[in-house]
Amino acid sequence: MTGDRIAVIIIAAGYSSRMNGFKPMYQFKERTAVERLIDTYRSSGIRDIYIVVGYNSTELISRIKDPEVVWVMNESYAEGMLTSIKKGILTLDKKISAFFMQPVDIPLIKTKTLDFLTDTYYKCNKGVIYPVFDSKKGHPPLICCKYSTLITSSPDEGGLKQILKKFEDDSVCVPVCDKAILMDMDRTEDYEKLLAYDRLNAPDMDECQAIRRYYNVPEPVCRHCDAVERIAHMLFMKLSLCGIRLDGDALFAAALLHDMVRYEKKHAAAGADIVRSMGYDFVGDIIATHMDLEVRDREPLTENEILYLADKIIEGDRICSLDEKFSQALRDKGDSPEAIVNIKKRWQAAKLIVDKIERITGTGIQYDKTHLSDQAWKDTYRKREEVFGDYRFALSQGRD
Repeated sequence: MTGDRIAVIIIAAGYSSRMNGFKPMYQFKERTAVERLIDTYRSSGIRDIYIVVGYNSTELISRIKDPEVVWVMNESYAEGMLTSIKKGILTLDKKISAFFMQPVDIPLIKTKTLDFLTDTYYKCNKGVIYPVFDSKKGHPPLICCKYSTLITSSPDEGGLKQILKKFEDDSVCVPVCDKAILMDMDRTEDYEKLLAYDRLNAPDMDECQAIRRYYNVPEPVCRHCDAVERIAHMLFMKLSLCGIRLDGDALFAAALLHDMVRYEKKHAAAGADIVRSMGYDFVGDIIATHMDLEVRDREPLTENEILYLADKIIEGDRICSLDEKFSQALRDKGDSPEAIVNIKKRWQAAKLIVDKIERITGTGIQYDKTHLSDQAWKDTYRKREEVFGDYRFALSQGRD
């Protein structure tokens, strides 16, 4: 009889034949692929970690000096991944109730994703839990041990995917905001993409859209966030041309998500906490200050200040001047002395940020609707590798 523990079986036994090296040992920052996975699962509370090895097993085991890992040798690794999966399942402790099936070449899954899958398993009474991003199933599936015998006794042809199709009526798909569930490294170019993704330290455009869908952000709020992101992006580009270095990826993600829980009390703090829980601490820090921010006039510009200003010059999804926006706010709150004090404080903070930008760039901020409506800009600002050239061309044409 199984217990209530959840394990992970990490498959690291193959040849890595389409790569120029050994996949489990590929580096991601200071950790190898297999070490990143061990860290991620432990962060999610998974203590039963089984790693199935075969090819190059001696090197891998000697490198990962971890007494809590259970190493499983698959002598038949050359016969395909399913042999490694079966070997891992047969080794599981009897007190384990379910296991994640984790290929080592999908190394950047997030702790929050594992948390979602585990919570769903305990709540929904289903035998197979799949993570889904952008309507596509990814890894790792979470599989109940009641299917262990069926898997281990199945023919090796077709792989685990074909076996799990038999259990579709007892499965559930869990939408997650984690693009990495689909990102493997079969080839060297895949590894390069994973490295670039790992450097972001922020959700990318696709993940921001997934987060907004998950939290059912209303369409008017999405349009507002999109408009704020465009202004933040253009300010970022303008400052970059003057030598100011900011974390653009974190800034753009914060802009797209800053009002994701707009109708909750203290929505800036609430949104920041959600994003931090996904592992994006800096993005959360930027979101946390988009409503109120203490600006120090002579200190360097920050990502927090750019988002704060961009949010203040967008009303709905329309660009407007600070004077227009805050004058209207004062008229709306004319009967509340406390509100008037707060409005004036925010107005002054925004003006200080504008002054900083003007000192750096030598030009003011133009409140021009083409910042938002120019289709050419909409098409190019997402292409990070091309945008500097496009923006310099826009400057030469007189567009600020």
